Amino acid sequence: MRCRPLLHALPLLLAACAQSPQLVRWEAEFYATEHLYLDGGQTEAAARYAELRHTATDPRDADDAALMACETPSRHGQFLQAAVCYDALAIDAETRATRARALLHAAELRLDELGRTPDAVRMLETLVTRAPEEAASARAVDVLVRYARRGPVQRDEMIQRFRELEVAAPDSDLADNLLLRAAELMAETDRPRARESALALLQRLQDRHGQDPTAMDALMLQARLQRALARPRNETRTLEQVVATWETSLVFGTYTTTAHLDATRRLVELYRYELKDLERAERHMRELPKMMMHATELPALLVTLAEIQEERGHLGDALSTYREVLSVVEARRREEVANDRRICSEEPDPTARDRCFADIATLTPIEPRETAVARQAIARLQHSEAPR
Repeated sequence: MRCRPLLHALPLLLAACAQSPQLVRWEAEFYATEHLYLDGGQTEAAARYAELRHTATDPRDADDAALMACETPSRHGQFLQAAVCYDALAIDAETRATRARALLHAAELRLDELGRTPDAVRMLETLVTRAPEEAASARAVDVLVRYARRGPVQRDEMIQRFRELEVAAPDSDLADNLLLRAAELMAETDRPRARESALALLQRLQDRHGQDPTAMDALMLQARLQRALARPRNETRTLEQVVATWETSLVFGTYTTTAHLDATRRLVELYRYELKDLERAERHMRELPKMMMHATELPALLVTLAEIQEERGHLGDALSTYREVLSVVEARRREEVANDRRICSEEPDPTARDRCFADIATLTPIEPRETAVARQAIARLQHSEAPR
């Protein structure tokens, strides 16, 4: 059993691990050392972490202590000492995951603190190539992107390297990530030719890695590039692919991402204004409230839906939707009042409780802007010809 509680839970550790006195002592020493480290005793903490590494009975515990032994001088500003420590740990750590983490940290120190950029880039590329399945390698790609954004020379360098690394290992765990990040860097140049090249990379990603975790981000980037190139129909097709993943997910249980929301909002704009397809605009607009996590946005969504219904000539539907705006606002107000009264009722002091109830009784509800819009629209539609 590996116990790793917080300091304040140390008594629980002694009970839970009573069957292993040696482990109990090791854990107690580890957390005492952590306390020393947090209090500023970095030099002594580093030595104690190094000793803990050698006395650990579990390889993972040994690696945890070794990582902290390297991290301690880094936090104290001793970056070269920390880098040398990580270099050694990248070779002789017990687990592959820790060796990858150590190599990542050693490279980051060289890049950010020691001014040894070529060495850092080489080490990060080595990590991506040799251990693509490790979480540290995905972080290494992020660090390389950060380096690429230092300037156009670095950006072009890393675009080329990402493409080469993907071609060299197209079945790597990071192949899709490399293509996506290369396309992102291309898109940042704002050159039409670069945007076209980015779209080609994204198509390769979709063809080869369409089910990988980066697929959604790739589709959204593709849509942004198509928008920048003024290709609304291509952008629409791409965004429909994004929204389709939300619709399919309903079979298993609804989940909504920012991409689903952004894609649906943009599809409403495209169909409403550029493509002049109000039927599709309304269909997507009806989906948005189902995706929303916050009810505060619902009145604004309903007003937009009602406006589209008016534009389609469906005045009866629009009138019903405007009335729904008022119902939603009123329901939310009742919930707020009930919540305020509940809070007041929990006040133990009778005088304070009465004052609380008196205060909320004088509050004037703040109505959202959509309330006035809905009331005006209802009055206008009621005086128009009979809704169809």
